[in-house]
Amino acid sequence: MSTVRENIIANLKTTLEAITQANGYNNDIASVQRWMQRGNILKSVPCIVISAGQEDKKPEPNPLMTCRLSVYLELYLRQNETDQTPTDSLINSLLGDIEKALMLDYTRGSFALDTNIRAIMPFETQEGQANAGAVIEIEILYQHQQNNPEEG
Repeated sequence: MSTVRENIIANLKTTLEAITQANGYNNDIASVQRWMQRGNILKSVPCIVISAGQEDKKPEPNPLMTCRLSVYLELYLRQNETDQTPTDSLINSLLGDIEKALMLDYTRGSFALDTNIRAIMPFETQEGQANAGAVIEIEILYQHQQNNPEEG
């Protein structure tokens, strides 16, 4: 059995993998990956790397623990040199798809109480950089039993 936190992050991956034109989105996400200490492969773009951030826990209401988990979605894209579309337009389109997908089920498969997009931070821009993109910070509110993080 997995922790509620792990189930939430697994749900995020599944949700973001569904971003395809065939599913009614404007873009196809080529790769969604969980953060790897040894590094992630950014060969197939657009790519999203999911990494957990700070988590605040409050031991109430008894017998539950209320948790606020920050999760970062790193969005990478690489623009073809012949593409004349402004890079920020491409990013905005992808961000729209990501927001749409995340908000279809803000309960993360009923493991969470709420999902909120907190901030979007574009990559620092430098001419000729290999990848463009943004980091999306989301906050997920959820609860688990104080004595068992596997039970909500």
